[in-house]
Amino acid sequence: MFSLPRRPRRPVPPATDRGEGPASYIAVALLVGLLVGALVVTNVPVTVVSTIKTAVCKVASGSRCDTPEKAGENPGTAGGGRPETVAAPQRGGEKKDDGNCWSWADWACGAVDGLRLGTVDLFTDAWDGVAFAGCLAHLCSHDGFKSNWSGIGALFTTDPRDTARVIVDETTKPIRDDWNNGHKVRAVFRAVPAGLGLIFGGKGLNKLKNLKNRDRAPDPPPLDPPQVIERRAVEAARRGDVETAQKALEDARRHLRRIWEAGADDPTRVSMGERARVRSTVRAAERAVKDAKIRKVLLQTPTGRWANDILNRYNVDVFYTTKSGTFYSPESNQIVISNYKDVDEALSPEEEAIDLVHEANHVLYDHTGKSPELSQPRDKYVDGLHQEEAEGVVRQLEMTFDLREQGAKLDVLPVEETYYRGFHRAVAEAERRGEKLTDAERRRIGRKGAVDALLKELRAGRHRTSTTNERYPDYYGKQWDRANGWSKP
Repeated sequence: MFSLPRRPRRPVPPATDRGEGPASYIAVALLVGLLVGALVVTNVPVTVVSTIKTAVCKVASGSRCDTPEKAGENPGTAGGGRPETVAAPQRGGEKKDDGNCWSWADWACGAVDGLRLGTVDLFTDAWDGVAFAGCLAHLCSHDGFKSNWSGIGALFTTDPRDTARVIVDETTKPIRDDWNNGHKVRAVFRAVPAGLGLIFGGKGLNKLKNLKNRDRAPDPPPLDPPQVIERRAVEAARRGDVETAQKALEDARRHLRRIWEAGADDPTRVSMGERARVRSTVRAAERAVKDAKIRKVLLQTPTGRWANDILNRYNVDVFYTTKSGTFYSPESNQIVISNYKDVDEALSPEEEAIDLVHEANHVLYDHTGKSPELSQPRDKYVDGLHQEEAEGVVRQLEMTFDLREQGAKLDVLPVEETYYRGFHRAVAEAERRGEKLTDAERRRIGRKGAVDALLKELRAGRHRTSTTNERYPDYYGKQWDRANGWSKP
């Protein structure tokens, strides 16, 4: 209660020239032209078309396909890469399908077979489109309804390049399989109906429902119950663990947001008691974050660690306020630390930690039975509290000296003169008596002299309380008077 006066990405491997012969280039060009031409006719955006061209090029050639801006470069010589070894193309340009075609008619058979399979794909995809559209009108299961509308929503939430990539991957899978298995002519002609199916069929939109699962944000982790969060915040504060206390505060605020969201949808889902409990948890976590910051300062010095140990040992609750007045309440086992310095300025964390050390001394006196009892005579009661107060001021000053040694900028306090005067006088008197003092004995004798000097000033009424601004003899005397039913006439 004593008031101290204050004033790079991974590199792209070099492209290689596969050199598969003119027949392959003609087939690739025809495949790309058919798909891209069909898309351009239907006014598909240029960025999507470009992405599909690149995807098809990769499917067809298996090599790097440059963007339009780099079309003039020669990828075959980039970086001096060695050409890959590839299997020689089949004679005649097309692998036999099933032995039912003459070798000289491989191209024609492959073309007819490709158109046949592509047409089947077209009608299958058209049916998929009808089913997809019907599901949008809820003419299917509820899960299908939700899934399809999620695909529509993905059009507005997904990168257009990702959308095009999904459509192309799904649409060209059978074509890519044919191509990779050696049925190149069949793959080219199968692309003709497939291109129409991409536009008029349902495969494109039908596969958009898969987008909702791409790059989906992970579900938020489950929250602990409010009482667990509060306990976690308080325990972190006692350790001076600001980060953990802050995390507990974030969890408490998430709890509160969920409560309000649930109540907005259905007020009956959340009881008033539950709301009050969560709000209380948020306030407790906010206080814990503040307390953790001050305890972190305490733990930087020997005096501060002593104080923190006292607070934890006796399970003291610490509250911080902007109102004037710092004190310890034995009845509630609570400390109130005032952040008030003057009208325009608040205390620094170091100054609040210094005040907390003083109050920790009151905690120790109270819990160890050293504090005087109101049942004692008035003079003994008042003088006992003066002794307790003087000891607390000395601990405050010791914390101040510790922090200054670590570089903290703290005001020089008038009460420091009293401390040093009493300290050096006691040491000098011991030396005059011929005592040989070790460093430890010098500190012990000097400290007792400082306490005695401060005790003398308190008894003389030279210091005032931070709560009522009364002189200490008057303040403690009134306490005894009220408790014993005595008042002045």
